[in-house]
Amino acid sequence: MKKIRSIQVLRRFAFDEWGGTETVVWNSTKKLIEKGFQSSIMCTIALSKTDKEIIENVLIERFPYSYTRLNLKKKSILDLDKKGGNPYSWQLFKKLLNSDRIDILHSHTMQRLANTVRWIARIKKIPYVVSFHGGFFDVPESEMEEMLKPMKGSFNYGKLFDIAFDNDHFLKNASGILCVGYNEYLLTKEKYPNKIVQYLPNAVDIEKFKAKTTINIKQKLKISNDTKLILCVSRIDYQKNQILLVELLKKLIDKQEKAHLLLIGPITSIDFYNKIKQKIDIFNLQKHITIIEGLNPEDSLLVSAFKSADCFILPSIHEPFGIVALEAWAAKLPIIASNVGGLGRLIENKKTGLQFESNNLEQLYLAYSQLFSNNSLKESLIENSYQEVCEKYSWDSITDQLINFYEEVIDKFKKENR
Repeated sequence: MKKIRSIQVLRRFAFDEWGGTETVVWNSTKKLIEKGFQSSIMCTIALSKTDKEIIENVLIERFPYSYTRLNLKKKSILDLDKKGGNPYSWQLFKKLLNSDRIDILHSHTMQRLANTVRWIARIKKIPYVVSFHGGFFDVPESEMEEMLKPMKGSFNYGKLFDIAFDNDHFLKNASGILCVGYNEYLLTKEKYPNKIVQYLPNAVDIEKFKAKTTINIKQKLKISNDTKLILCVSRIDYQKNQILLVELLKKLIDKQEKAHLLLIGPITSIDFYNKIKQKIDIFNLQKHITIIEGLNPEDSLLVSAFKSADCFILPSIHEPFGIVALEAWAAKLPIIASNVGGLGRLIENKKTGLQFESNNLEQLYLAYSQLFSNNSLKESLIENSYQEVCEKYSWDSITDQLINFYEEVIDKFKKENR
């Protein structure tokens, strides 16, 4: 089959507002290009200032957008930009419409932008596929309520467009669906038995985490060597539940244990971030916590953080996959994670990491204590998880599977539309 040209469409793509979706799109697009395929990224200009740029041979194009809501406050727009926004972008639509030779469109978002992809695919008579990155069938009700909060008090005049353009059909008409979470893969296969549905987990740049680093985070933050550095790299968001780590730190300090918490990630929920800050003040933990509000994914400080920390903890209340777990494994950093969603399947308790029941402080504390009281366990976790990530989760392997998926979808589409 000829080299495929694909366009990756997502809601936003900002290097200082990074998350799992951006990681997947960025690394898989780079790998597609390295393997001789044509691929580019299109999105809204949300949280970005540059409308067009080429980085590492990847063309990124960003377009104006609207949430089509009256009385939407600036803070609400920012909240929606960071998480949960459902925009229209007529300029993106026109750009796709006028683009030459596209073999397949790949939507990494849902609702309106996915429906934009659907309509372009219909007009151009080409297939499109949709990726589930953050959960679709299994998003907790509490999380959905938080995402809808910014829209309270505004009027959705865009609903007329939603009805006119049959926005609810973007999944029904997709030629294929990719799922990073295995639980969602099973649900999707059941709901769409005649559609090409594939489980395609996330991956990690293993060589990036093998490289030596000249930065020692403990020295940079003036933390003594005998102080345990607890790392969590993730969006600062109610889904990620970093507030539980503040409570863990309070428990450790009360027990006279030396520990420092390092949180790294873009703020996607300002309200949740403020709650973390309030709890830090109440517990008087200012000297024991450092928050770095997002890093460019290529920033050397990020790798240094993984290589300087003593453990990685991911306390999510909902997690389709958890790509940062792979990064911890690649950095040979032992991980403790809540037993939810994709994390529950990814991590094998006491073999590749330690697990605890979501939002259970006592279980988290016991797992932490177990990790640092049993050195042989800690070393076996590091060895097993590093072997696991090298064997199963390289971007080369995952991108090859993506190419095979594209080829299967295109072949089936052509046969059905002869």
